[in-house]
Amino acid sequence: MTDAPKLLLAHHLKKLKLPIFRREHEKVARQCAAEGLDHV
Repeated sequence: MTDAPKLLLAHHLKKLKLPIFRREHEKVARQCAAEGLDHV
């Protein structure tokens, strides 16, 4: 993911008050990508 979508996602998750999702999203996205799953 490029920097712009990452920043936008982080901004929206902060506004929605979803700190756990914000903290864990990138880790889970990397894991899914490694397993060939669609992380979105």
